[in-house]
Amino acid sequence: MANYFHLKNETNVSTVASEEKTPLLSRTECNIMRGFAIIIIIIDNLTHSFHGVYKDNEFNFFWSSVQGFLNNLSHPDNLLLFNVISFFCPYGVMLFIFLSGYGLTLKYEKGNGLGTSHKDFIFSHYKKMFTMHAKGFALFLMVLLIIDPHIIVGGTHTILQILLLGNLNPSQIISPGPYWFFGMIMEMYVIYRLIIYRRSDSTAIALCILSLFVMAFTDPEGEILRYLRNNCFLAILPFCMGVLTARHLNYKSLSINKPLICFGWFILSFILLTLSKFNFYSWLFMPIFIIMTAITIVKLIRKVKILDTIFNWLGALSGVLFVVHPSIRELLLSRANESGEYYHTVFIFLFLSIVLSIILKPVFSGKK
Repeated sequence: MANYFHLKNETNVSTVASEEKTPLLSRTECNIMRGFAIIIIIIDNLTHSFHGVYKDNEFNFFWSSVQGFLNNLSHPDNLLLFNVISFFCPYGVMLFIFLSGYGLTLKYEKGNGLGTSHKDFIFSHYKKMFTMHAKGFALFLMVLLIIDPHIIVGGTHTILQILLLGNLNPSQIISPGPYWFFGMIMEMYVIYRLIIYRRSDSTAIALCILSLFVMAFTDPEGEILRYLRNNCFLAILPFCMGVLTARHLNYKSLSINKPLICFGWFILSFILLTLSKFNFYSWLFMPIFIIMTAITIVKLIRKVKILDTIFNWLGALSGVLFVVHPSIRELLLSRANESGEYYHTVFIFLFLSIVLSIILKPVFSGKK
């Protein structure tokens, strides 16, 4: 009997130790978060350009956008759903940034990437980003020229953007749509490898404080803030949250895997997310609440098998969806605004984007 209890205690200790080493988010949960993020990204990138929808504050903070949403909320019409989407959903890109910091830390500080040189790290990631971006950008330009053969495409700006350097050009508005992400995330890869990698947490925290401090002293509606957030200043806080989460939080952290506690965390983080959007200074801290909310959503999705399967599948398709959907959007947007058939357009947009991504996945992934 004594041996039985001794063996049982050893098993319990082993289980606890194993859970303490298990990351907060598993590979599957990271994939589910990508699936969730890409859906809100592509829906928002279409619907926020519908006539009458107020664009949310992604790069600048305009009180008029918040006021427009509140006015529509108090006087609802057929655009209310799209205004809700625009108010809450432009921040899926921050989830990709968070996952980048999280994944890099697990791989290069705790996994099989440990010891990779600066040169190999930067070159391999640049090659990956350049290849994915160039294919998507080529498709977008082709569609753009089909729609309007007389359109003028700026040569210098186009070359810089293809090389992932377009974000650094202060005289140009970064376009089209989500392709600015590739240059910005490449900046974060360089910052991670040269500054954050295997250094103390205080380095990552200092970078966050510095970025928030600089942005806090800019004009909320000005071009300087827009330029900073087109570059790494938007990404530093969510990226460093990913790094610190991978370093310190585990499966048992915050008891977040228990459904009731997880739902409680979701309510709290969603309330804080909503409140943070009504003031410029709290808006700068919003990535914290976005990521908290998303983590709880992922944990809750895992409890529903069909949602778990769908978002896991979308996560595997997310990279291709990200670079393909702007071309579909360009084909549908003007017709939607002319006809006013917004809900029908959203359905067609999702259907075409997903089907085209499935067809083109071998081309973009380089796998057969």
